[in-house]
Amino acid sequence: MSTRLRLAATIAVAIGMVQVAAVVPAAAVEPAHAEFAIRWYARDGGPATAEAAMALLDVRARNARHFQVDYYDLPLTLAAPPGFAAILRRREIDGGGKHAELTFKLRGDRTLAQWACPWRNADSTKAEVDFTFGAAGSVGRAYSYSCSRGDADTAAAALSATRKACSAMVRRWESGQLKVEEWQLPGGALMIEVSGNGRNAAKAVEKFRRRVAAPLLAAGAIPSTSSKTEIGGRCE
Repeated sequence: MSTRLRLAATIAVAIGMVQVAAVVPAAAVEPAHAEFAIRWYARDGGPATAEAAMALLDVRARNARHFQVDYYDLPLTLAAPPGFAAILRRREIDGGGKHAELTFKLRGDRTLAQWACPWRNADSTKAEVDFTFGAAGSVGRAYSYSCSRGDADTAAAALSATRKACSAMVRRWESGQLKVEEWQLPGGALMIEVSGNGRNAAKAVEKFRRRVAAPLLAAGAIPSTSSKTEIGGRCE
């Protein structure tokens, strides 16, 4: 084989490695795992800091972790199924760029029988239901399917993704299954979120409502139903 033909074959293989996604069977059933969350802008009322929210909920958490969170514009070749949004998020832990994880997520309005992770060598995959608590006892539901890689910059380059020109700065405290976060958003607003993980079950939804959402609503928090992707990826 000539040098030119060998080079062409090598390039073709490399392109194929990027474009061929890993198909992950999901079965069109409810995911067993769930995330529960309520989030609000500090300026609108309710606890104005994460510390105030933790005091209200009697949550005892120690040292905060710091993250820089970035979102990407994805090429049209990474189309999402109807009713779903494709999301690419980079999370850098404690600054310095040494520990950055990239997560690809499909988020939509129903279960999927199978879905495609754009990397064949993802470090982890996850399927869950996202319950978002709103005003007057309302609860939004969305389905998310995600995969992650620890080599964030290499993984983003493989997808030809373009990082947005703004970042969100996040502080997180953890206590058991609860997480409390402060999001300093690109536009300058401060958003607070309390979230937890558990089983996708009515009892778990009611427990989070009683233990977390109800006290925060009673304290004047005005929930936002927008996702963190919609909020943190908006460069305004």
